[in-house]
Amino acid sequence: MGLPAVLEVIIGLVFIYFLTSVLCSGLNELIAHQIGRRGEFLREGLINLIRDRWIYLRIINHPLVSSMYRDVPGKPRAPAYIPADNFAHAVIHIVLLKASQLDPAFQPGAEQRWKIEDLRKAAQLCKAGGYSIGDALLPLIDAAQNDLDKARLNIEAWFEGGMQRVSGWYKKTAQRILLVLGFIVAIVFNVDTLQIATQLSRSAELRRSLADAATQVVETRRFGGVAINVTDTDVQVAQEDLKKFAGRVQELDKMELPIGFSCLNPLMQGVATRGVKQLVSECYAQAKKQDSGAWVLKLIGWLITGLAVALGAPFWFDLLNKLVNLRGSGPRPAPVARPDTK
Repeated sequence: MGLPAVLEVIIGLVFIYFLTSVLCSGLNELIAHQIGRRGEFLREGLINLIRDRWIYLRIINHPLVSSMYRDVPGKPRAPAYIPADNFAHAVIHIVLLKASQLDPAFQPGAEQRWKIEDLRKAAQLCKAGGYSIGDALLPLIDAAQNDLDKARLNIEAWFEGGMQRVSGWYKKTAQRILLVLGFIVAIVFNVDTLQIATQLSRSAELRRSLADAATQVVETRRFGGVAINVTDTDVQVAQEDLKKFAGRVQELDKMELPIGFSCLNPLMQGVATRGVKQLVSECYAQAKKQDSGAWVLKLIGWLITGLAVALGAPFWFDLLNKLVNLRGSGPRPAPVARPDTK
């Protein structure tokens, strides 16, 4: 194979990894939404940020924060996101309230009369009373240079910094889950890297078709009629389009790409007409035809796919974009000769 052909093989593999990663990312987000995983991480982040239980409970029950909860605040179904300005306002309110309980002589008055001196005094009282929120707020208040609005912005930045750490925790967990999902999807859809690479190296038409499809996806950010949302940090499809997207990935076998199992091919009558028992029998008979060496290679191919998926859809989209641009900058390969069908 020449260099253009090798490049098309690489583009084909990266394209498959990208589509599989998008599918797995969508499945991961669907599972995360169902079990409220993002909310769990948010709650852990808040507890890590606000270590005083009394303060923490009052903050999550503050109207500006509790309105974000689908259920009762503090229960498992925590929100996935809390606006930073809502949090900062709630913190100031609760700290002033606690300070007035610690020292009845301290009465900051109505919200319209709050001053930076009130917030500093409240933080000092909380610190003296053994509440760590005072230690956290005093440097933020001092850095505001006697401006209450700047102090509020500093508290927002403090919160957003904590949420960035939460986002890092979530991404690490999501990456581990993607590895498992990638391996499962590789098996279910039979996305065998070794088999796909072999087929791509043998078929110039398949290489060309897959490279052209990859180019179209990069340019239009759509695949099989499904929009692919690309941001600086994520690449995904809408949850309502996930099933359609999975169907389009499965239809890649129509391009003679070795994806899927023939015994499960919906074009071969499917479950509705043959029944589950017959399908299992046919798949088992098909599997028995493979020797142990072939199954070892297939497991390796599936494992490579799973490891690739764990890198995430943004990684593969960025690489695919660069490879497509590289292919487009060179001379177009000569068209593949097709047999006369007349």
